[in-house]
Order: sequence, then C-alpha cells, then structure tokens
Amino acid sequence: PLFRTRAARSPVGCAPQVRHPEVGKATKHKTATMGAAFLPVHGAGKVASVRVHPVVVFNACDSYVRRQETQERVIGTLLGTVRHDGVVEIKNSYAVPHNEQNGQVYVDVEFHRAMIDLHLRVNPTEKIVGWYSTGDGVVPTDALIHEFYAHECATPVHVTLDVTFADRDRLMRAWVGQSLALGAAPKTAAAAAAAVGEKPAEGAEGADTAAEPAGATAIHFQEVQLVNQFDAAERVGVGALASEGSELSEKGDDLGATVSKLTGMLEKAGSYVDAVVEGKTKGDAEIGRRLADALSAVPRLTKSQFEKLFGEGAQDMLLVTYLSNVTKMQLMLAEKLQTASLLI
Repeated sequence: PLFRTRAARSPVGCAPQVRHPEVGKATKHKTATMGAAFLPVHGAGKVASVRVHPVVVFNACDSYVRRQETQERVIGTLLGTVRHDGVVEIKNSYAVPHNEQNGQVYVDVEFHRAMIDLHLRVNPTEKIVGWYSTGDGVVPTDALIHEFYAHECATPVHVTLDVTFADRDRLMRAWVGQSLALGAAPKTAAAAAAAVGEKPAEGAEGADTAAEPAGATAIHFQEVQLVNQFDAAERVGVGALASEGSELSEKGDDLGATVSKLTGMLEKAGSYVDAVVEGKTKGDAEIGRRLADALSAVPRLTKSQFEKLFGEGAQDMLLVTYLSNVTKMQLMLAEKLQTASLLI
C-alpha cells in the first residue's frame, strides 16, 4: 500500500535515488534515478500557464490545519484539465498521507488510488494534472514525489502554497519539472569496437547493455505563470469571505451569543406573563398553550437529581473522548509499524 524512496549518498544538489514500485515491476533491473537541481528558471515548455480555482487553496489549507503534529508540510493530488494551448486548469484537489524522515519519502499509494477512483466516478472529466505541497519553493524531496506523479500524468505541475504568508505577493507558485542528464554514460562494447574499426564479438552488445548503469538524471524546476481562476459562484463565496465586514467568530462567541439570546427570550416571556396576570395586557390563548408546552418539556428535577444527572453525562462524555484518543493512537502506531516494515 505504500512505497518508500531510499536515500543514498549523492553529490551536492542531487536528490536521493527513487525506486517506484511499478517501474521496478516492469523492468526488474532498472530503477529511476532522479535528482533535484534547484534552478528556478522562468520558462514555459509544454505548460504555458496554470489556473487555480479557490477550492484547491481551501483544500490545501484545510489539510495543513488538520495535519499531524510531527508533520512540517502536507502534499496532495491536483485534479483538472489540460487545454490544447498548454494551459492547465486545476479545479479540485485532495490530500495524500505521506511521511518524510531522514531524506526518505513514504507515500500512501493505496489511499491515492482509492481517492482518484472515487473522484473519477463523480467527475470523469477531471484528471490528475500534478500535485501540491505547502511551503515556499521546492525542497530536495520534491524531486522524489515529482517522479511518482510523473507516472500518473504526462507533465505534472507542482504548486506550492506558502501557509506562513511571509510574502503575500507570492503565496502560490507553479513549477514544472524537467529531467536533465548528468554526465555521459559509459560506452558499450559495440560503441568501443566501432570506434577502433573492429567487429564486436557476438553477444557482447547485449551483455554490456544489460550491465550498463542508467545515466544519472536530475530534475530542475521551472517556474510557470500562475493565475487565480474564479467562476461566478466561487467569486461570490470568495467575495463574502474577503469582505471587510465579515468576521470569523470563535466557538465561545457563538455559545455566548446563544445564551444571551435565550436569556432575552425568557425575560420577554416572563414580562408578558406578568403583564397578563396583572391585567395590563389581554392574554392570547395560542401563546399560553405554547408556553405551557415549553414548560412541560422541561424535566422537573431537584438540585441533587440535576447534579447527579449532569455528572453522569460528563463522565460518559469523558469516557467516549478517552476511548477515541486511545483508538486514534493505536491506528497511528499501526500505520507507523506498517510503514517501517516496507522495504523496496
């Protein structure tokens, strides 16, 4: 269900070796060796520009807020369409569980496969167009993850979101990874024989070709233009969130407002009943019946009975919370053990 990329000693500026499970199954002997050359060069290539819808930003921020305490960043899959003019329109996304330790990257491939299958059932037109991560710019392990998504789509787009809001003018950036060959591959027996004008021995070409190591390759990321795309409905929602009059209230504020509203309603009902009893206001039979129904719905308990009932309810809630936390810790421990036992 998971694949791991093992770190190896490599020159400065190159990322560790990547071993993709599907690549290993197909070639048996060959592995994909990718690196990361940090060259933030502005260029187009096959992708002219990237257009991102607001829901992608909201999903990335939500997954970052809900991340585990030990995670420094989150990654996810980008869904959308690619137009004929090279414009990639990103319409949706979902987070993918992963873990990064000591230069090694673990990605939950089974979760990724299940999520893309569910999304394709709902909207078959949205395909995988790349992946996103939280942070400013690219890091060495991005080359490893980008290699995985290179098997999911032709030209994956990497979108970074700076959740620290350090530079508000560059909160989102789009990148396209391109492979570069580092160093020349050694000559085969056939090439060496041709250089000296001799005929190679029979079978020598196949033997040397199989033993020839793959040339070291690296990935350098080119930054492409990124534009925020808004539909009519999305523009209304984003405008409401960005308006100066909109304020986000905390849970405590909502509870206080509810209690204040309930207190005002009780005072108003009490004043009406007192006025009717004193003869200052003519009574309404409908209002009287509604007040009687509301009072009959309140259980008649003594102080000791209420304290006992409240204490039992609080203890039940604490027990449920404790069992939920224990279950969560057991699942996290099982995931850690399963991930650590997988070797490529």
